[in-house]
Amino acid sequence: MIYGIIDLGSNTIRLSIFKYNDGKIKLLSNKKEIVGLALCVENGRLTEKGIEKTCEILNKYRESLENAQVKVYSVFATASLRNIKNKDEALQEIKAKTGMEPEILFGEEEARLGFLAVKSEYDVENGIVIDIGGGSTEIVVFEEGEIRELTSIPIGALNLQDGNVPGLVAKEKDIKRMRRIVSKALDKLDWENKEYSQMYAVGGTARATLKVAKELFGVPVESKSFSRVELKGIIRKMKSEVHEEYKSVYKIIPERIFSFAGGISILSEIVKKFNCTQINISKAGIREGYFIDRIVNYLKENQKIKEAEEKVKEEILEKDEAGEKIGE
Repeated sequence: MIYGIIDLGSNTIRLSIFKYNDGKIKLLSNKKEIVGLALCVENGRLTEKGIEKTCEILNKYRESLENAQVKVYSVFATASLRNIKNKDEALQEIKAKTGMEPEILFGEEEARLGFLAVKSEYDVENGIVIDIGGGSTEIVVFEEGEIRELTSIPIGALNLQDGNVPGLVAKEKDIKRMRRIVSKALDKLDWENKEYSQMYAVGGTARATLKVAKELFGVPVESKSFSRVELKGIIRKMKSEVHEEYKSVYKIIPERIFSFAGGISILSEIVKKFNCTQINISKAGIREGYFIDRIVNYLKENQKIKEAEEKVKEEILEKDEAGEKIGE
């Protein structure tokens, strides 16, 4: 089975095409457009420019799906549409101009799907899962492989940096201010105060941080994780007043200059709150979680139903055959 998923996020709009066969999921293609919808919100409303940009990319992706002969696909939106005041109007215009009706994921649902994605890649026991997006951050606490707590806070890498960094590059005072904002939001969580050494991170900020850690701090190329020590080292460079120091970070990830400081501020405060020592990066993300939850589980359940029906038919046939023998 070939299936397409369009993820309408606050920073990027992505198209992933998956193949599911013999119980295995394979990513066939992945496309990304950096749109920055979180920057197209004024007074809590998505601007007409933001809606037009969304429709343009969705129509482009529809052509890609048609060219790839993908007939079945889903479109979902996260904080990009979830947190705006004119959600209904935006959805109506998107449907009129693209024929698509995005499913709006609630924050806790987004968090749960991120956890499913991580479980598909890692054999998890105890720890936390985070997904830092452009307009929100999802956090899941799990123990013995099961969710204990989950939440979504309306603070993402893009909207946090946009509201607190007046210049192109974040200064030390900007990073401190952003970290205070995140810390206050985390303090409001009514959760048991426990520590978890292992963090599993989903999303672009996490992948970008790992990339920087490899380039600047000697993390092995094949590694899928970095330590809290390396995270602190990256932040020190970003807060430095020496041009070459902070430039060394941004030249590795120039496409994230408008969101990386915000994202790493969120990441560092969550690491601090839960006293995480290792940050493991998940290649799988919310699209994989959505595919597993909506498609794979549905197919598996259907298969169970078919097998049960076949078993009933076999039992009926056996009874009929037994009855015929008695009649003889």
